[in-house]
Amino acid sequence: MGLIYYMLLMSTSVLWAGNFVAGKFLVGHASSLTLTDMRWVFGVLLLVPIVWGREKKLLPPKQAWLPLVCMGLTGVALFNLFLFLALERTSAVNVGLLSALNPVAIAIASFFLLREKLSGSQLAGMAVSLFGVLVVISHGEPERLLQLRFNTGDLFMLAAVGLWGLYSAAGRKAMRYVTPYMSTLWMGIFGVLALLPFDLANFHLENLNTSFWLATLYVSVGGTVLAMVFWNIGVQQVGGTKSGMFLNFNPVFTVILSYLFLRESVTTVFLIGTVLVIAGVYLFTAVKRSASQTADGNVIPAVQAVEQNAEQKNVSR
Repeated sequence: MGLIYYMLLMSTSVLWAGNFVAGKFLVGHASSLTLTDMRWVFGVLLLVPIVWGREKKLLPPKQAWLPLVCMGLTGVALFNLFLFLALERTSAVNVGLLSALNPVAIAIASFFLLREKLSGSQLAGMAVSLFGVLVVISHGEPERLLQLRFNTGDLFMLAAVGLWGLYSAAGRKAMRYVTPYMSTLWMGIFGVLALLPFDLANFHLENLNTSFWLATLYVSVGGTVLAMVFWNIGVQQVGGTKSGMFLNFNPVFTVILSYLFLRESVTTVFLIGTVLVIAGVYLFTAVKRSASQTADGNVIPAVQAVEQNAEQKNVSR
């Protein structure tokens, strides 16, 4: 069953990589905060009937409110706010490089907040995969990394990376009480409520066309609803640390999709980096089943978990 969750996490990486490609068609039509608000408002509207249809209720139990608020603040509002502040002050290369620290931030947050431990093979897998990401980002030229200049924008990006680690830990706690669907719905609601005060004064759209609306549809349905539900299922079932390793595929799939849709080139160095990323993720996840269960708890299929949660809540009533 673990393979299913790994495939969901891989799909998440593909969908998030698609956001970067779709973003090419959104730039110039609205501010980054406006686009974030739009995608999450549309996402929440799509999730309401889905959550109601699956669970026949919309309100989470009171035990889940605090971690859900933390998810919304860290994963939707503050992460995007710091990301945009970083993009205004530093290069996309620096942002891409620092985002490769996301799995490390998740591992650290999971260790301190959830007591998830790392084995030697997992640490080695993390190092190999991170090296593969650096190969992709630097195009195989180490001097590119040495020539990078860091500034306040990079500090904002480091803050965003840390927030994503906290978001993943909060998500694991929230999904002890709610399903991935409901957690995605309410993190979106709390995130939008936190972002709106920053965006209302400057909310505007301009030069709207078919490409804009198609790209908006994609980032709302694929890049937000599906991606976040898949991610939350992965965090719930295999843990935040393992899930975080799949973020290393983001730059790989971004290059592939850019080649397919934007006609950007794919080099031999990229293929080498991709192999390293895959090898690192495989090394990280290919641990003994017993060790995996000790670190993450017994693996329960998503449907069974939903049914058990529903039964427990019916009993509590």
